[in-house]
Amino acid sequence: MAERLFELFVARDDVYGVETSEGWRTEKGRLTPKEVQDHLNGKYTLGVYPLNKKGYIKWLCIDLDYKSGEYLTIYMSRKFGKNSIIEEETGGKGTHIWAFLQPTPLWQIAHEITQMENEFGVRIFPKQREWRNDIIGNFVRLPLGKHHKTGNWSQIVKGDIWTVKPYVTCVHRVYDQYGDGNCLAIDGTVGYCQENLCPHSLNRSQRYGR
Repeated sequence: MAERLFELFVARDDVYGVETSEGWRTEKGRLTPKEVQDHLNGKYTLGVYPLNKKGYIKWLCIDLDYKSGEYLTIYMSRKFGKNSIIEEETGGKGTHIWAFLQPTPLWQIAHEITQMENEFGVRIFPKQREWRNDIIGNFVRLPLGKHHKTGNWSQIVKGDIWTVKPYVTCVHRVYDQYGDGNCLAIDGTVGYCQENLCPHSLNRSQRYGR
């Protein structure tokens, strides 16, 4: 389970949040499945960042301050596919709705995030809408850990960690050995995936592989 959580949720592994009975702190260092296992065992609770060093994200998270988010889970399931969505009760007073994506540059989905926030009046991570290499962003509590203020454990109430499948945000993007996204549709050759070169940036249906 620790390795599966790491695979799904960890976009950046050199900085993370840690919650103990004394509160939250930011930890700089190597995040590995070992720390995730400690999280599952209740030693501490981890917070994970949505953006990696290159401005790619692996998930969106709707952060609600109340228990039920069923209507938003249904909305996200229709938008990204029900197999890409997990709804979690955090162990505190809130709910997190996670949408998993193939690694996606923030510029490609920032407008979609803003639209959803404006439509529903909710808070969505990542909070940033533009990426710079000098920002880290804001971490989100990793699921299935202990909430150290309440003593309660996070629970997955909809979806399945084991079978969730990241949504394909661009059918033209492939990844090299370094994890960089490359586009197969730039002048008929392979080119680095970036906004000013994207031939589909003005065509939403093509950009999201629909």
